[in-house]
Order: sequence, then structure tokens, then C-alpha cells
Amino acid sequence: MSARTALIVGASRNLGLGLATEYAHRGWDVIGTVRGSRRTALHDLAEASRGRVVVESLDTTKQLMLFTSWGDLQDYASYDPAGHDLQPLVDLVDKHGTDVILAAVNQLTDEDQAHVTVSTAHKAKGREWPRVRIAGDFLPPRDSNQQDNLGRPIPAPIDDAEARLAYVAVTRTRNRLDIGGLSWLDQHPDGTSPANPPSLDP
Repeated sequence: MSARTALIVGASRNLGLGLATEYAHRGWDVIGTVRGSRRTALHDLAEASRGRVVVESLDTTKQLMLFTSWGDLQDYASYDPAGHDLQPLVDLVDKHGTDVILAAVNQLTDEDQAHVTVSTAHKAKGREWPRVRIAGDFLPPRDSNQQDNLGRPIPAPIDDAEARLAYVAVTRTRNRLDIGGLSWLDQHPDGTSPANPPSLDP
């Protein structure tokens, strides 16, 4: 009898990674999807599984093709931790509808003629602009259970992956940086605020 196969979307962490581990332990063949090309814990699991676990990289467009209905995608974004980063897209479509979104997309201009370029940090890798403003996507860590000498909650440590992504974002500028959504770093214990920070103005 041949082994059964499990396809797990978003298997790089949390529930998806746990399911991939459990199914592989039970003797199933596992195909786990991840986004992007960076190494994840799923890659470690695949190396240790002797061919039982296969990692497939999907971009968002390909991932959406795995869903047979909009309701399935809504449920995935709402209830599966691996799908939480799709929630803004789902909310956008649910609030405005596809016709409004497509009409807005059709009014976009080519980037080389645009005054403003909006990009994710991932898509900005390897690129530069004269001026960069960091949007509010980089949320500060939640407070830990510890308190400082004044009884105030101490923020949890900054996630390493988020720190690397933030580094990519702030190094995309050639002349001027508006720290914007990362300004909370000045108040975080892991943040550093040198007395005389270097100026990024021309």
C-alpha cells in the first residue's frame, strides 16, 4: 500500500509546520508550501525526512490558485495562522469589491513615470530610491510578562526575521529616510539611539 500524501499550504511555521511534522511522523508523504526563497524550519524538516517531505515555494498568486472558492480563502486567512498575512487582501476585497479594485489598478501608471512607488520590503530587496518612507507595517512586539523598575511592562524581544526585513527596508534609500513605522525602535530595549546618529540627508 502506497503512502498517503498531504498538501499543507503555509507549512513554514506555527500550525502548518506542526501538521507537516505530525503527518511525516505518521508515514505520510508531505508537500509543504512556503513563500519566498529564504530557509525555514520546513526545510530542516525536509532534510531530516529522507525524501518524505518536499518543500514548494509559492508566490501569493500561485497560492491563491489552490483555493476553489472565495469562502475557502476567507476561512484560511481568518482561522489559519499561516494565512494571516493574506487577511489585508481579503479585507480589501470584501470591503470594496473586485470592480472597484480593478478600476483602481487600471489607473496605475508605469513605475518609471510615477512620483510615488509603494513596495513591500520583500519586493524592495536589491533596489534603491532617492527617498524612502517606512509605512506602518512593522508593528512593535507585544509586552512581555516582565516589568521594569517602575512597574512598566517590558516589550518582548524583536523577532530576528522581522529585524532583518526592517534592515532591508531602511537601507533602500540613497539620500533621505523617514523612519515612520519603525519609530517605536527608539523606545524598545533592543533598539539603539546613538547620541549623534549619522545624517541620511544629502
